[in-house]
This record gives sequence, C-alpha cells and structure tokens, in this order.
Amino acid sequence: MISRGIKDRVDRFVEDMSAQYFPIEMNGKKIYVQLAMRPLQLWEVVFPEPCLQEVMNTIWDSNVPIKEQQFPYKLRLGALRKLLRAKKLPALDKSGLKRIVRRDFVSCYPIGIKGDKYDENNKCESL
Repeated sequence: MISRGIKDRVDRFVEDMSAQYFPIEMNGKKIYVQLAMRPLQLWEVVFPEPCLQEVMNTIWDSNVPIKEQQFPYKLRLGALRKLLRAKKLPALDKSGLKRIVRRDFVSCYPIGIKGDKYDENNKCESL
C-alpha cells in the first residue's frame, strides 16, 4: 500500500492501525497478534567522506555482506541505484569503527553512494 496525506494524519492512521489485534490459532490456542505496519523509507545519509567506513559499519551488521542484494518485493537495488545515479558502495572494512545505534527489527538495504558536487569556487552545489 502507499499512503499519502498530511503527516500528522498519516501518523495517526498508522498508530490506529498498529493498535489492531487479530485472532490466530497456534498450538491449539487462540491468541491475538498485532497488525504490523512496516514503512518502506528511502533515506539520504549525509556524512563527511572520510567517515564512510564508520557509517557503513554502524548501519550494517558485520554479518550482512555489502554487495548486490535482493530487496523485498523483488525490486533490484541496482535498478534503484541507477535511477538515483549513484555508484556501488565500496567493500565493507569490518575492522573499522562502529557506533552503537538501536536497530532492533529494522532492516537496512544498501543502495549506493553519491558524492557532493562542487562549483569552480569549491562551493557545494545541491544534488
């Protein structure tokens, strides 16, 4: 599904939907499970270029290889990378620094990297 609306109204809709429970039978017992609302969001992560490996180590577990992956719903990340005119991410250096962030039950899929553009006066232009 795709939602569209004023942010506070969309947030309220998501909260109301997330408050719904439905019955299911498991092991001969009737239990109630919460409706799961899972957003798919596209993020631009901006950081100083020398910190690339640290950012990559922070976002992706050491178990997750940084390579061409299959995105849910069979959408190829390579196609999205091409559409965004980004390049493939470099190989992950697992020995680098990693910051502690909470990401329980959050999946992150690498798309690519795109550097800033600078004009002749070394001013950063909008991408």
